[in-house]
Amino acid sequence: MDQKIKVYQMNLEGEVDAAKVEEISRVVGQLIKGDTYGLILNFEAAEHIHFRTLHTLVAEKKRLHSFGGDIRLAGMSDYIKNIFRTTGVLDEFQVFAKAQQAAKSFGVSKPATDLPLGL
Repeated sequence: MDQKIKVYQMNLEGEVDAAKVEEISRVVGQLIKGDTYGLILNFEAAEHIHFRTLHTLVAEKKRLHSFGGDIRLAGMSDYIKNIFRTTGVLDEFQVFAKAQQAAKSFGVSKPATDLPLGL
């Protein structure tokens, strides 16, 4: 990505269920209305993710990617990483130990955490 993009960070907490993934889908929808964006999903405070929601996350990544953006994952525990691996979707994402590393992979030093209005 040679152009400067705006990068947002979404901090996930506790149980990441279908409702939370639906919220992520709304965020992606808002991001693609703008120029080009990156989204970091920070799992640092997440305890579990429902395996049935992971294919939706992959679809949202592909949707954002088709507009020149990307979704990157950060702060995943081994437990959550294993859920992604077991369902066969871990390789679909770039995964980073810390959100700051994910931001640097987009070429920015710090992601915005104030998501666009209406989310």
